[in-house]
Amino acid sequence: MKRFILLYLAAIFLTLLMACNTQVKEKDSRTNTSNNTTKPESKESIPDSVIQFLINSAAMDFNEHQAGKIIDVRNVKAGYTTSGDRKSYLVCGEFLSKEKNEWDQFTTIKTSGYEQYLGRNIYCQDATFTENDSKRITEEIKNKLTGLKK
Repeated sequence: MKRFILLYLAAIFLTLLMACNTQVKEKDSRTNTSNNTTKPESKESIPDSVIQFLINSAAMDFNEHQAGKIIDVRNVKAGYTTSGDRKSYLVCGEFLSKEKNEWDQFTTIKTSGYEQYLGRNIYCQDATFTENDSKRITEEIKNKLTGLKK
């Protein structure tokens, strides 16, 4: 009987321990900062005027600094990072250049103007992405780039 009670108490203890560990893992997964954005998408929306500004800025920057070198753009997502109560909006995606002939990452951030970074960086890793239509944003950047090349 004593052995049965000890086994029963051990089972309860292990169950509680596993439940606590699961809650910690769930909390950690919400704050994970991997490059593939394991953060859940936010239900919050980004004003369309901000997205349009970022689309135009990304296309203009590619045109000014990578003129004729960008072959394609894909997987563009809109999101934001937070620092205290300040929110910074951004778009993250990939581009294909003639020089490298491989996909590379880019980030365009709305600042007092904008900043664009090429290559892997922390901004997209820390971003929370919204439920914007990635296909539409990607196509709009492609169309802007095509229009600027003419």
